[in-house]
Amino acid sequence: MNNDIRAINELKILSVDMINRAKSGSPGICLDMAPVMYILFAKVLNVVPNNPRFINRDRVFLSSAHIAPLYYGMLHMAGFPIKKEDLMNFKRANSITPGLPEYNTTCGVEASTSFAGDGVGIAVGQVLAKRYLNALIRQEDEKAKLLSYNTFCFCSEADLLSGSTYEALSFAITQKLDHLVLLVDYNLMGADGSQEELLKPNIIKEFQNIGCYVDILKDATNIREITKAIIDATKAGKPAILLFKNIIGKESFNAGKNILHSGILSFDDTESIRKKLNSFLAPFEISKDSMIHVQNQMNNRNNKINQRYSEQYMKVKGRMNSNLSEIIDLLEKNVTPISFESANYKINEGYREPLIDTNAKIMNLIASKTPLFIGGSAGLAQSTKTIISNGDYQSPKLPQARNIRFGVRERAMSHILNGLALNGLRVFGSTKLGFMEEALPGIRMSALMNLPVTYIFTHDSLYDSTDGPARIPCEQLTTLRTMPNLTVYRPADIIEIMGSWEQILKNNQPSALIISKNNIPKLPGSLSKEVEKGAYIIKKEQTKLDGIIIASGSEVVSALQIAYDLQANNLDIRVISMPSMELFLQMGEQYEEQLLPKGIKTIALEAGNDLIWNRFVKDNNYIIGINDFAYSGVPIEVLQIMNFDYDSLKLKIESLLN
Repeated sequence: MNNDIRAINELKILSVDMINRAKSGSPGICLDMAPVMYILFAKVLNVVPNNPRFINRDRVFLSSAHIAPLYYGMLHMAGFPIKKEDLMNFKRANSITPGLPEYNTTCGVEASTSFAGDGVGIAVGQVLAKRYLNALIRQEDEKAKLLSYNTFCFCSEADLLSGSTYEALSFAITQKLDHLVLLVDYNLMGADGSQEELLKPNIIKEFQNIGCYVDILKDATNIREITKAIIDATKAGKPAILLFKNIIGKESFNAGKNILHSGILSFDDTESIRKKLNSFLAPFEISKDSMIHVQNQMNNRNNKINQRYSEQYMKVKGRMNSNLSEIIDLLEKNVTPISFESANYKINEGYREPLIDTNAKIMNLIASKTPLFIGGSAGLAQSTKTIISNGDYQSPKLPQARNIRFGVRERAMSHILNGLALNGLRVFGSTKLGFMEEALPGIRMSALMNLPVTYIFTHDSLYDSTDGPARIPCEQLTTLRTMPNLTVYRPADIIEIMGSWEQILKNNQPSALIISKNNIPKLPGSLSKEVEKGAYIIKKEQTKLDGIIIASGSEVVSALQIAYDLQANNLDIRVISMPSMELFLQMGEQYEEQLLPKGIKTIALEAGNDLIWNRFVKDNNYIIGINDFAYSGVPIEVLQIMNFDYDSLKLKIESLLN
């Protein structure tokens, strides 16, 4: 038995040991893809285990996340800081080897992935980021191509069946992205049985038709052929899909059966596999010879590659201006601070315009401060107004452009944004709030990985009613606000938009910015610095406190007008603007009591689902929201039908306070 075969066999057994001990996992893909995983690391991959954040490293993503135990075993074998004890704790709480890969948990894991196909979008974002950063560098040094890494993504047929994969790859083809390789376990077996019928009509042909490079390897064990196929795929000049035809878990008693898609192997089956593979090490052991063999191959190849990179890096850095040199340093640390002080900008008291136009101006102010602010829209940039002026659109001919035309691909957009953010870029993506759910899987992964992606959702109210109830948002705000680690901002005017962006850029976390298309003036009492508290008094009572109205976004305008109008009826009302519920809840009970003293009638006003407002208003009768789908029609007519027009709101608030 040669050294490569012995190492592959030990890797197979190691992954089976992990799954059996955890009493959960997917042994089939681990047995199938062990040769590919080993060959990728030993023969192809450029990584540095003692410097895992090395900027020019090859990237590996696990869209088929159930391959994680095989990946952890390979990282251990390759010399990453993953010990035998860590492998034994696979799927245990607080271990560094969770059941599915998690960003910032395991050294060598590039991203968290969850649903089939989502890792492909992240991988596409990585490739796009590389092209954009190289274009920035070439603006200073036209001959430089500092970043040359390859991006690999392990997949299964489930990823090929996912619309998310198709969205991401069709975008990648349009952009002519390359050095992107999908490594697919093509065993035609899913949890529910054979997937052969599901893959008809020929899905592989579909990917070829949109422009992917496709290669099918009928022998998924031939080391020489696999090595050549992977290297050829990196040079294809287009996104590549390598299909490794396998019989799921062919060494097992249950070879070819769906039971191997998820579950564990019996003791007898495991021992039989050990005999077939001629591997009789104790559980969780890798021989010293195999460790040395793998690491020597990696070091001999990568030391030369990385030495050349270091030499080129110093030459390019020396020729650059100091600003771009600092940018590269920041990217290596994966930190991109952008300073935006809202207090530096004075707004004319007569200022009034649609908030989407206001937001566009502020975004362009931010873009002027750094080239690392980049993003786009899911086919609605003209509506959402999220365009960086004079920035052109990303394309093979304009790789330095700042605007990305994703097309109507919200799901792929959200995952591609995550891939861009993993490279240190500050990114944004936009669509209408009514379409938010299409991007929800990627938003959730942004929150899980704590990536500084800003999602901009516009057309947030009943004023967009002419397209009918299917596109009018009602539950979306509640959905976003209930997501952990996502800060939602719904600013009321230009001042609060500036304050929201100041917090977004300062906090370096995932955010959702909800922007109205309504024509709104600069509001009296609005304060940008108060956005950091999440809520503040935008109108204080004059002498006595008869009641409080809490509102967000464009409803603050109505709340203020109602408060002023009811003064004539001897009702002295405080108005609270709440641009960010999450930031307000972080302020603590003392600040909450200061704004919302107990015993005072408090009304919440927002054009959305009212469930989440129970945190501040205990009596549902005092929460004025939208708990039903709206109607198609002229906005003023729809507002009247929904009892959300100004006169209806004023009448209800007055009756509640009296």
